[in-house]
Amino acid sequence: MIKENKASKYLLYAIGEIILVVIGILIALQINNWNEKRLKQEQLISVYERILTDIDNDVQELYVNLDYYTGIEFIFQRVINDSITPDLFDVGLSRILTSFGAATSLNQTGVNQLKTLNVKDSLSLKIIDVYDQMELVLINSFEKRINQESRELVNIFRDNYDWYPEYMGKTIMQDNSSKELQDYFLNSSEYRHRVISNYQLLYVNYVTELKTSIEALNAITNELNIILEKS
Repeated sequence: MIKENKASKYLLYAIGEIILVVIGILIALQINNWNEKRLKQEQLISVYERILTDIDNDVQELYVNLDYYTGIEFIFQRVINDSITPDLFDVGLSRILTSFGAATSLNQTGVNQLKTLNVKDSLSLKIIDVYDQMELVLINSFEKRINQESRELVNIFRDNYDWYPEYMGKTIMQDNSSKELQDYFLNSSEYRHRVISNYQLLYVNYVTELKTSIEALNAITNELNIILEKS
């Protein structure tokens, strides 16, 4: 009986030790998981801060192009309405299809870091989606096509018109350019038709995408500021 009681006590003691070890392991795992979660959250906050800076720079760049095309839209309208006058040379009539505003170069350091973290919260997914959309549509679709159209027109000038060296060699104004050059931009149906065609690309598509992108980035900025203020 004494031996059996001792064996039972030893068994209970051993079981108790095992339970304590298991509890210790579970606590250690919980602490480790908590530390990993905290570290990942700190990394995410740091990435969000970088993205906030990137967005600020990108919005400024997008506004440069938006302001540029908004500023010359009246020239397009005059050409489309067939109401061109020589004074339009002084505000860029001859360059509206061959002087692209500025190719957008998105700041994607923060977004790429966000992708590396592989987080799945709604804001992170939204940020990645907005930047992927801008890269695909704004840059690879519209800006590449605008540049292509510009190069094609310059090549037409080069291959078909004697005033091409004059066009490439100076800023064209109404009082410093040849009659032949001015006659083309004032009266050519070829040029007018290209302006009409490019208006669709530039103002219906590209400028609309610029406004949409700016609006989306500003909305993300507001969400990021709320999160960062709480962190």
